[in-house]
Amino acid sequence: MVLTSPGATLTGTSSLARGNGAAAASVVAGSIILNGITESDLEKSAFESTRHGHTLSGIFRARLMMLPTKVEGEDDGEDEGGNTCTLVLVVPTEVEDVDKVIGDVNDIFESARLGLGLDVTFEDLYDVKIEVVQNDADAVKVMSMASAAATSHTLPPKLSIPSTVISTYTKMSSTSEPSPSVASAILSCDESLTRNHKTARAKLTAWRSRTQRGLIVDHFGSAALQVRSRAMEQYDRDTILAAGLAGSIAAPYRLESRNKLAGRIDGVVRELFQVQVGLLEDSTLKRFEATLLRKHSSKGTKGGGGIDDASVDTTYADNAAMVRSAVFAFDIAMDDLVLPSLSLTKAKAVREMTTKLETALLTFPDSAAARLKNLKEVAKAANKQKALEVKAAPPPERSMDVGLDLVAMVRPDGFGSLQGFVGYQLGGNNMIVGIHNDADSPEVIGQFGGTRPPFLRIQPKLKVNVEL
Repeated sequence: MVLTSPGATLTGTSSLARGNGAAAASVVAGSIILNGITESDLEKSAFESTRHGHTLSGIFRARLMMLPTKVEGEDDGEDEGGNTCTLVLVVPTEVEDVDKVIGDVNDIFESARLGLGLDVTFEDLYDVKIEVVQNDADAVKVMSMASAAATSHTLPPKLSIPSTVISTYTKMSSTSEPSPSVASAILSCDESLTRNHKTARAKLTAWRSRTQRGLIVDHFGSAALQVRSRAMEQYDRDTILAAGLAGSIAAPYRLESRNKLAGRIDGVVRELFQVQVGLLEDSTLKRFEATLLRKHSSKGTKGGGGIDDASVDTTYADNAAMVRSAVFAFDIAMDDLVLPSLSLTKAKAVREMTTKLETALLTFPDSAAARLKNLKEVAKAANKQKALEVKAAPPPERSMDVGLDLVAMVRPDGFGSLQGFVGYQLGGNNMIVGIHNDADSPEVIGQFGGTRPPFLRIQPKLKVNVEL
């Protein structure tokens, strides 16, 4: 059976115009192909409010109306509800979130089931498939699959196709037409659900952005409860008309939509709660490790002796006090996050935080930060000891030393073919004598202003070294 959502609206001039005939015929079909679904239909937050959603609602109501009533003392046997019908949704492109589409279809079925008060699951009656049709080959493939499913579907021998279709159409024509008030109530539920969810989502998105930056939302518990209560109260005021239509499908539909709104908000709130608990745990551990590092000391023994019992008791008491202080600070911070109405309490988080702090305390002496501080303390102690040794050394004796440095240069006649130096040191006295036969060299004469250099040149230097 191939459908293209005929007359899928809440209003119309006749039962056929509203699609009751197609819904009645689908009761005896082994496979149903729903064609004409567009991308915009799938992107809508309320798929049940589209023309395809109303078509599916009619198909499901027709099938549920014709389910046999069990009579005590009779075997269930095989009935028209015993065979699973293949429901094929034809889409133009690949669907990114298949689970969402199937969930929307399941929600439409649950609305029809609640309206009729039946106890049956969606999987017992339908097998949903989503197929992409973009060309003739895809269409042939879908038709072949639907034909194979229809072949395996059989009606009980006691029922005939014409009588079943006529009976279903008669029931739907007499009972399924919603009154204008019921239709208005259903539409108000859909509209209020969408509007209040958008309002709450705007606030929750801002909080999610804050937590992604590693920040805690101030007074998250009370603020989240206020957002949720405001959305639910506004929904209740908007849909008060549906609550007063007793005996119609509007009341259960209102309750289902309300639960859906609460579920969407609660899911995000729980996610934000867990994220902020993780952020709070990380910050508490960092502060705790910083305190441990501040109070950590590499001193083990003094004077070669062991650590006395009083020192051990003091260390244990200090460590226990640091753990209690960190747990207390974490407990106080958790008071702003808890939301008891959603079972988001702090008891489990506090227990886990205590375990993490105790583990951090035990493993801290072997951590990289503790070892680095130990090395710094050892280096500091070594430098201090060296400074003490230098300070304790006796002062140097006062003295005064006198020395003479004598440099002599002999320059006989010649053009620089001979050059040599000789030196001698005695105590603090030094003597260096050089010879270079360059007195006739033009370069040397130019350096002395056109005159020959002196044959012997002596440069004495007196050195005095005084220590006080």
